Amino acid sequence: MHGVETAAASTERAADRISRDRRSIRRRAELLLALTESDLRARYGRGRMRLLKWLLDPFALVGVYLLLVSVVLDRPGPAPGLSLACAVVPFQLLMMSVVNAMGAVDLRRSIILNMSFDRGLIPASGVLTETVAFAASFLLLVLMMGIYRIAPTAALVWFPLVVAVNILLAIAVAYIASLVGIWFSDLRQFAISFVRTLFFLAPGLVPLSLIGGEAAVLLRLNPLSGVFEGYRSVLLYGQRPAAWELLVPAGFAVLLLAIALPVYAREQRQFAKVVS
Repeated sequence: MHGVETAAASTERAADRISRDRRSIRRRAELLLALTESDLRARYGRGRMRLLKWLLDPFALVGVYLLLVSVVLDRPGPAPGLSLACAVVPFQLLMMSVVNAMGAVDLRRSIILNMSFDRGLIPASGVLTETVAFAASFLLLVLMMGIYRIAPTAALVWFPLVVAVNILLAIAVAYIASLVGIWFSDLRQFAISFVRTLFFLAPGLVPLSLIGGEAAVLLRLNPLSGVFEGYRSVLLYGQRPAAWELLVPAGFAVLLLAIALPVYAREQRQFAKVVS
């Protein structure tokens, strides 16, 4: 009888624990949604021109780089416009996530000083904000596929996974960028320039297939290379991404998160002092 009561009590405690965990997850999801909505209003809610500029930036960049690759470098490759879009669109998510994260704590100044909430969600909410505009940039990919008459293939089933890796990397970089923005606010422009440099240290302007020798091997170490080539595999070549195109950026993101999250969790206790 005592064993039955003990088992029943243990089951009840486990059910209570599961219920508390569900409530905690729901509260965090609601908070993340609220932070994202407020961030969207702050960044894109003050006139349509700001959002329009963000949406047009990928088109402008592809046009400039297409001119550079086709005319100046004379290395167009297959469907150069689509190839460039497969690099510019995912890079815009990473770039804007870094820019957002570096000023995210300052942007939340009022609620950090006046409210108690899980501040560990601030960088992630910034990435979700940029993901909304990022999804709209898929129009550029569709447009380029139409221009070059590249029909979608069964490889599109891999596209959500490629995008998920892209977002995971953006989240990981956002936590690092947020810490840089807090510790070294004077170096924000340098950090942004460094991220831009990574684009040119990856197969952004030309696909990896046009880069030979040891350089091609070294470029694979750049997590952006896997992201860019993953988009090209699915949209341009009509094939599933190679394992390294998913594993290298995902592994790099997990490593960054393993380093950044404990540090961020410790530093967030001091945010009120930082912004005051």
